[in-house]
Amino acid sequence: MQIVQAEMHKNLMIAMRGFQKLSQNEIGLAELQVKEIIALKYQMETIAAQKGYSQACKASIPTCRGDCCKWHFPRNLSHVDFFIAIFHMPEEQQAALAKLICNNRKDQCPVLLKTGCFLSFEQRPVLCTNAYPCFNDRSYWIEKEKKNILFKKAIDALDATAQFKKV
Repeated sequence: MQIVQAEMHKNLMIAMRGFQKLSQNEIGLAELQVKEIIALKYQMETIAAQKGYSQACKASIPTCRGDCCKWHFPRNLSHVDFFIAIFHMPEEQQAALAKLICNNRKDQCPVLLKTGCFLSFEQRPVLCTNAYPCFNDRSYWIEKEKKNILFKKAIDALDATAQFKKV
C-alpha cells in the first residue's frame, strides 16, 4: 500500500505544482478543458445510472467490499486526474488531501474514508466514476470506448496546457 500512497502523493504534487505555475490565460483554458472532461464524465455516469449500474454497484458493495475503489482505481490515478480534482479546491483542502494520502494506513484507497471518498462527487476522478467492471452489457462498453477517445483528447489537451512535464 505504501507504493500506491507514494505514487498517488507524487501525482498530487505534480498536479498542485502544475496548477500553481499556470498563468491567468492558461487557467482559463485549463478550466474549459476541465469542464469538458467533467461533462464527458457526467454523460457516462448518466448512461450508467440509466442502465442501473450505479445502483447495482452500490448494492454490490457488501459483497465485493468496494474492491474497485480500494485496489483498481488508486493504482491508476494520474496527475491529470488529481489536477481535475483539485482545480476548484481551496489550498487548505489540497493540503489536507496530501496529508491524508500520506497518512491513511488502511489497506485501501488512501482517500477512501469510512464516510466515503474524501473528494466530493464532482471532484471524483474520471477513472472512479465511469468504470463498472462487473457488468457485461456490450452497449455500455461500446459507448464507453467512444467516450474514451474524447476523454483522451481532452486529457491530453489539459496535460499540454498545464505543461506538467516542465514542472
